[in-house]
Amino acid sequence: MIIKPNASENEKTSPFYIANEKFCREFEYFISEKNGKVNGNYNAWSYIIYGKINNPKNWILKYKKATYSGGNLLLTSKYQNLLTLAEWTTNRISHNSGFLIRKKTRTDFFLFMFSKSLQRIKVSDHYILISKTNNSELITELIKKLTPLFKSGEVYKIENKNDKLTIDLRTEKHHFDIFNSISEL
Repeated sequence: MIIKPNASENEKTSPFYIANEKFCREFEYFISEKNGKVNGNYNAWSYIIYGKINNPKNWILKYKKATYSGGNLLLTSKYQNLLTLAEWTTNRISHNSGFLIRKKTRTDFFLFMFSKSLQRIKVSDHYILISKTNNSELITELIKKLTPLFKSGEVYKIENKNDKLTIDLRTEKHHFDIFNSISEL
């Protein structure tokens, strides 16, 4: 395995270590099937893994899980001590469609009154689209293919800026099937 453990010997019997090792093996297998390169490490508490695929387009995949200790007494441990993310990045050839899709905030109510570049997306009331162009084909296809992740709330942010598309998720899953459908765009 190219993704290496950085765990102490007593961590290696932990069910968390075993789960993280399995996650990393599945990631490495997926990237190797696409003739890509992987790098990263894992232990019982965290992992950070990278994959690069060059066919049909260049994609960089990053998955990170971090468990923090200590914290704030006012927040539950579920929200303050765990970060899980997936980030898929590629360079696109859509020069005219800079956009941002993100979760709504409380202040967006006021922005809707003053900004014509803000739109609600139809698949989920919890997200907004900020774009100066009217619905481009790329935006429409991304929303369609990511609909299950919008509905589950796993999409954190999608940004197309300076010809670089970044899909940022907050998830503990690989979602390889969804990635495969997006990589064909």
